[in-house]
Amino acid sequence: MRWDIGIDLGTQNVRVAELKRGPVLDCPAAMAFREGKMSPICAGEIAQRLIGRTCEGVSVHYPLSDGVLENNFYAERLFHWLFQRSDILKKRRHYGTIISCQPFARPVQRDALLNAAIEAGAAEAMLVRSDVASALGAGLDILSPEARLLIDIGAGKISATLFTYGRVAAYGYLPYGLNRIDERIQRITRMRSGYRIGWAAAAEIKHTLGNAMPDKAPKDIIMHMIGISMTDRLPMTFDVETQPVLDACEDVVSEIARMCLAVVDAAPEGLSADLNDVGAVLAGAGAGMTEMDRRLGQALGIPCRVADAPATCGVRGMAKIIEDPKPWAAMMQGRQTRSVWR
Repeated sequence: MRWDIGIDLGTQNVRVAELKRGPVLDCPAAMAFREGKMSPICAGEIAQRLIGRTCEGVSVHYPLSDGVLENNFYAERLFHWLFQRSDILKKRRHYGTIISCQPFARPVQRDALLNAAIEAGAAEAMLVRSDVASALGAGLDILSPEARLLIDIGAGKISATLFTYGRVAAYGYLPYGLNRIDERIQRITRMRSGYRIGWAAAAEIKHTLGNAMPDKAPKDIIMHMIGISMTDRLPMTFDVETQPVLDACEDVVSEIARMCLAVVDAAPEGLSADLNDVGAVLAGAGAGMTEMDRRLGQALGIPCRVADAPATCGVRGMAKIIEDPKPWAAMMQGRQTRSVWR
């Protein structure tokens, strides 16, 4: 089967690669629906902007929650929207797609994801481990006998995978991503300052004041934000201090460090020794948090670096997989073919 489209489906964003063209699309995985309607009003960046701004009868949804499929209907609608925007439909009536999937997803979630792609119009669909795609996009030679450690830090999932000879030697994950920090920042501003803020404001605070090494972060920075006062019920400007944001980041970052350390400890001694030379590579949008590489490097005792354009490692890896999927056959998690081609 020829694979024409590779889809890196994440909790917050979806990225698409096409055969011989590479990455072609990068947008939010959000869709806005009107109550009682089967087709989305809009999708992508426009739908994401509607979060917190929807009127009565309109809601915004994501197919994935914490890295795994939550609603197969929304996944099918998203795949259909992506396929319609692809140039492949202009050239081929029957096309195959490879979709990234979290290794910790349950079999029923994998089957639902495959079925959603088939219902959206694909003639054949196959799942590949998301950490494999990210490792390839980060430039790791996971077929070599030396150990390669990838730490994938995303919005809805966090994982650490140790590769050797194209196989997984050790693996660990957290069932949440850096969105957990956004939720804690929203809760902190509501309880300590008495203001309600949206997800976009919380993400901006995290990117501006967040730091993976709170002891070395400046404490005297104050950020001005606009929120809804819970006492006056009016939009007002308030100050956000650095220390509460650092506390919110520390809880999640410390869990990441412990999870990565457990993966290294579970690996064979020879592979763990390889990491002293090759180190670890950070991928995913969360890898760009300030001092994240230094914090994990100190926790593991090995050098750590952030991959080039870490947020797009997954889709770059998907572009390599659809070009030549044979070396990664052992990393495939499922396959489904349309019984009767349309």
